[in-house]
Amino acid sequence: MPNDFDRIFKENFDPLLPYLLRKVLGIELPRLEDLKDKIQVTLERELDNLKKAVHDDPRLDYGLHWEVQSADEDMRHRNLLYYALFLQKYSLPLKQIVIYVGNERPKKVLQNVLELEGLRLEFQVVNLRDIPKDSFLQSDVPEEVVLAILGDFGAEQPEKVIRQILQHLLKLIGRVPRLKKYQYQLQTLSRLRKLEAQTKQEILAMPIHYDIETDTLYLEGKELGIEQGREEGLLQGREQGIEQGREQGIEQGREQGLEQGREQGLEQGREQGREQGREQGREQGREKGRVESKYETVARMLRMNQFTKEVISLAVGVDLDFVLQVERDLEQGERN
Repeated sequence: MPNDFDRIFKENFDPLLPYLLRKVLGIELPRLEDLKDKIQVTLERELDNLKKAVHDDPRLDYGLHWEVQSADEDMRHRNLLYYALFLQKYSLPLKQIVIYVGNERPKKVLQNVLELEGLRLEFQVVNLRDIPKDSFLQSDVPEEVVLAILGDFGAEQPEKVIRQILQHLLKLIGRVPRLKKYQYQLQTLSRLRKLEAQTKQEILAMPIHYDIETDTLYLEGKELGIEQGREEGLLQGREQGIEQGREQGIEQGREQGLEQGREQGLEQGREQGREQGREQGREQGREKGRVESKYETVARMLRMNQFTKEVISLAVGVDLDFVLQVERDLEQGERN
């Protein structure tokens, strides 16, 4: 599901970013350009949602990075790491924005200042739930209207707000095939507010007609019905198999049944042992990858000679001994 959220925010925020920043934060953006080179944060993750703000005077240029966050987490150390890696690659200042879309009342994510000895980092946090839903709902841009589900409903009931969103989308779009795209987006985003059931109900109640066989909600329900039928069939099959096996076991004799049981038990035991071994191997591999990723990140920040070991320890999430060991390895490598 996080991938669904990420895709929707990527589709909707990219074209709306200048408008949203001006409307919510009062930031006037110049021309934005894509940055072709990727920044490797860890061995598994690249830094995305990154643009370059371009001015007539190049000295005013800066990077713009935004992160959509659904969990109430402290983003300061992560943003310090992002800033350091961006600065190393592009030698530009970086404006950072965290957009909080979670359903919890935020506390940790609102901490937007990190002060350490010789260093101060500050970024901006936007809590969409603090923004009145009408700020999005009155827009003529469908991508923005959908975001009203994440805004402040005030005293209005969720069902009424969902109905307003759907009615305004229908008015703006008109064509049912294209409307289905935004219905799906609304349904997905509603999960962040725990309003999925109400959203589905309002979508199905819309006074429009189209091919039900291609509808996302219909297909989802159909698939659920197939899955339930499959489960019921398996259950019945197991019950019948148990009964038939019991009768055959009585007829064939206790000794034959015991022998078969021993053989099956041995085979099941071997298979379980193989599966446990594979799982342990995968977990060991994942853990090794995480350690190597942190090792490489620490090494890169040490080579920059711009951060204290304590800052690197906080930013990467490792203890100071880990950073000191990486430093010793680097010094040993240089001597060799």
